Amino acid sequence: MTTADNNGPKPAANPPAFLVGSRPSFLEVVASHSSFEEGHVEEEEEEQPEIESFSPKADPLLGSTIRLERFAKWLMAATLVSIFSIAWIAWSIYEMRDFALRQAKSVSDSIEVSRYAILAANRRAEATEKTIDLAAETSRSQLRAYVSVLGISTQNAFEKNMASSLNYKNVGQTPALGLRTLTDAVIISSSGSDVKPPRTYPTSYGGDNEPMSPLGGGIAASDAVNKTFKEAELEEFRAGNKTYVIWGVIYYADVFGRNHYTRFCRYFRNGEASHWNLCQTGNDSN
Repeated sequence: MTTADNNGPKPAANPPAFLVGSRPSFLEVVASHSSFEEGHVEEEEEEQPEIESFSPKADPLLGSTIRLERFAKWLMAATLVSIFSIAWIAWSIYEMRDFALRQAKSVSDSIEVSRYAILAANRRAEATEKTIDLAAETSRSQLRAYVSVLGISTQNAFEKNMASSLNYKNVGQTPALGLRTLTDAVIISSSGSDVKPPRTYPTSYGGDNEPMSPLGGGIAASDAVNKTFKEAELEEFRAGNKTYVIWGVIYYADVFGRNHYTRFCRYFRNGEASHWNLCQTGNDSN
């Protein structure tokens, strides 16, 4: 009987027994083979070490790693959700900003349109006001009083007490109010037509004389101009060496409250067919 090596496979517990010189039957061979396989399987099962079952409580470090892995997965999912939320918020803010810009532009356009409308309305109002002022001025110009000098007449030109009359008329359609007449006369040396009044009256009245009654439209009036001259001056005037000059101003106001003046200057020389001429200056009005 042979002895097996300690490191080699062990023989079966019940090896098949055959009689020498005899032939085993088919059933005996199958049964022997089955017994051999069962014994071999049991030996392999005995030789394989038992695998211990895993339990997280048995290894705390491994359990923490698993929990950290699960937390990392949850954190990644939460991060993705946060990224999507932030992207949506950013898109919403952009849309709101774009909408706000459109609204601001619309409001700005509306304000600009309103400003142009206001400017246009102001221009129309100014044009209307100017038209009204022009119409009022035209009406005042047509209706106001105009006092004009008709001329000067002299009754005794060669006498010592030379008497003359200033004739004037309101050619306007409304009365001349507060009318005042200031006149003066002088005999001066002059030649040709270069005759000027000795002094010029101002364009506004500053005296204290009593005003005349209102002079209605289309009404004429006259004021006497009395001046006593020396005999020597009269002799020079009669000889044609000197000129007789009458000048002055008429102050009045119209019914619209505006003040006016009419200045006049006339001269007369002996031998000129008793014709009164206009001075070179001193004849103007407003």
